Amino acid sequence: MTPAFGAALRTPWLWLAAIVVASFPWWLSSYHLGIAILALLYVSLALAWNIVGGMAGQISLAHSVFIGMGAVLATALNLRLGINLWLGLLLCAVGAAILGVFLALLASRFRLAHLSFALITLAFAEIGELVVTGSDFLGGASGLYYPKAASGLMQFNFGSSTGYLFAALLLALICLFVNAAILASPLGYYLRALRDNENAAQAIGIPILRNRAIAMAISAALSSVVGTLYARYLGFVDPTQLASPTLVIEIVLIATIGGLGTPWGPLVAAAVLVPAGELLRGKFGGVLPGLHYFLYGVLIIVVVLTSPEGLVPRLASLLQPARRKAGGTS
Repeated sequence: MTPAFGAALRTPWLWLAAIVVASFPWWLSSYHLGIAILALLYVSLALAWNIVGGMAGQISLAHSVFIGMGAVLATALNLRLGINLWLGLLLCAVGAAILGVFLALLASRFRLAHLSFALITLAFAEIGELVVTGSDFLGGASGLYYPKAASGLMQFNFGSSTGYLFAALLLALICLFVNAAILASPLGYYLRALRDNENAAQAIGIPILRNRAIAMAISAALSSVVGTLYARYLGFVDPTQLASPTLVIEIVLIATIGGLGTPWGPLVAAAVLVPAGELLRGKFGGVLPGLHYFLYGVLIIVVVLTSPEGLVPRLASLLQPARRKAGGTS
């Protein structure tokens, strides 16, 4: 275990936050508990995307395809063919990883610039949504419903909101530790080197395709798993929600506001912005629809102008002199 990864595991406030979240069912209403579950799912999605978008510096907009594979395809395999959802989760995660490697190969083969890669992946996302809405097997534009009779952990059903909260919390912690492990490993150093200066990294012998393919595969697989849990929690697979490029754009905005390349930025941003957006939507949705997207846009402008590195890294840099001073006087 590397020192940086060990430090992440030993972060006291992280485990305190996890304990507080685990206590939510005993003092939150069902409405607020649903918001907490949604926030944890977005934490996982933002952390999964951060492996590619933050560490590797590739703005991938194809993650809605990976999420859709876990949400839509796994559900269709379960409902249409009777394949157990746990097995469907595994199959779709592997399929998403393979597709992620293909996209990395495509970017490496044609040496796509960042903007070109973003546009190519956006095209994949649009194609993915069209495939889902045009396929009867995948539910089409009407989506897919889980039957209420499908219950039990063997059917990937965690029962009440409390069960889904614990499942979402566990998945968020897994995504966080995967981020921390990658950052502390040689893969993390290689990805950041490729992000900062691809030509210089290649000149010193860092393989471009292998490292980016590994990052994309891990990111895609995690996104697919989150998609499966997201769909099972909702009980209804809406392709305009779970297979739409709008979802991944929202994830990119959240991760960018928090700070790319570090696990804490996407985690904190998703944990704060998603509940705030849902509460605003519940309070003002009938009067000002889309208000939370407007606020995301305003925050993006403020962050780009004042803290291009993101809010969490900016806050950490501001607190660093105080920490040094406290350490020197102790």
